[in-house]
Amino acid sequence: VCNRAQVVTFLWRTFGQPAVESAEHPFTDVQGGSWYEASVLWAVENGITAGLTANTFGPAANCNRAQIVTFLYRAYAEA
Repeated sequence: VCNRAQVVTFLWRTFGQPAVESAEHPFTDVQGGSWYEASVLWAVENGITAGLTANTFGPAANCNRAQIVTFLYRAYAEA
């Protein structure tokens, strides 16, 4: 079982840990300086995810198969 932070971090690393454009994000549950912050910002900037709500990402929430497939599809569609 992987959580949402882990999945977007796996993808971010797969794409070579690209730099993110913005240091600000709309999510109140993503702490600045966390190990997954850059990957979440990258995923949002690239349309891979918009979060669970307008202001939460849910980094510790388990990621189901449908979410993982959606992240993969969106990531590779942008590549």
